[in-house]
Amino acid sequence: MKIAVLGAGQMGSAFGAPALERGHELRYWGPGWIDGPALEALAAGAPHPDLKTALPSPVETTTEIAEAVRDAEIVALAVTSEGAEWVSEEAAETVPEDIPILVFTKGLVERGGEIVPAAVRVREIFGPSHPVVVVGGPVKAIDLINRTPTQTAYGSRERDHARSLARAIETDYYLPGTTDDLLGLGLCAALKNCYAIVFGYLTGREAPPNLLALAYGTSLGELSALVAASGGRTETAAGPAGAGDLYVTCLSGRNGDFGRLLGEGNPPEVAREKMNNATVEGLGTLPPALALARSVGLGKKELPLLYHLDDVLGGRVEPGGSSLAVLLAE
Repeated sequence: MKIAVLGAGQMGSAFGAPALERGHELRYWGPGWIDGPALEALAAGAPHPDLKTALPSPVETTTEIAEAVRDAEIVALAVTSEGAEWVSEEAAETVPEDIPILVFTKGLVERGGEIVPAAVRVREIFGPSHPVVVVGGPVKAIDLINRTPTQTAYGSRERDHARSLARAIETDYYLPGTTDDLLGLGLCAALKNCYAIVFGYLTGREAPPNLLALAYGTSLGELSALVAASGGRTETAAGPAGAGDLYVTCLSGRNGDFGRLLGEGNPPEVAREKMNNATVEGLGTLPPALALARSVGLGKKELPLLYHLDDVLGGRVEPGGSSLAVLLAE
């Protein structure tokens, strides 16, 4: 099958490994000023500049969305949540009806006064004629491109759509499960980044294992509460897409790195500078996550870590202090 991949970042590029091994033809799109080096590497069959590993074979690339989706039988959306809406709107003008949309984009967006996962907004833009399948965790791009055994979650309100795409992409190391809890899956994928910052914060404070375990358990409890209050399923939060994705994100990644720098006493802006201003997904997710929490009646009592993280980032709590550890201990 011909697959258009919109976005040449880490996850979109890593997805190419199982897709190519299944014999699919890939065409990647990305804005040249952002994805230029990655597109060049993908076209040449060279190692991806961030992942340091090459795909099994060279692929087609373009900087024009209309060209990318031409003749595509699957469209994979792998851009940031900030770019998901305009990229989807432009692609929707060209993609024929009934072409499935596979959404890797994670994050929360505002929609008519409501906060929803980015994938829900993407589904609205493409309309009911396009089956939309959301990809959740737990997946680290670096592990996927290096063919580490991975079980992920494909979600769609019509579960058969998720099963169809899962069968088309699965390999002996990439094994998508399926769910029809589109909302819960999207919320878990977004919210885990906020809690990975919290976990990293404590790591930066050299917290002992007992406190780190408490932080993980408390984070999972808060995530589950917010998913359930928003209309998702607690079993989604308790399974691989929630607990599993949170675990692997706490172990490594930009969100945890940012949190560790905060825990070492760096103000947020200094922490960002030390990371060369790399994208920290949890920072963009936190404001809409708090808005969502308030809209469903969850405050500091129910979600102490999420609100405390906001206090740290807002300068109301000293970044290098022990307040978060005290909060957890209480």
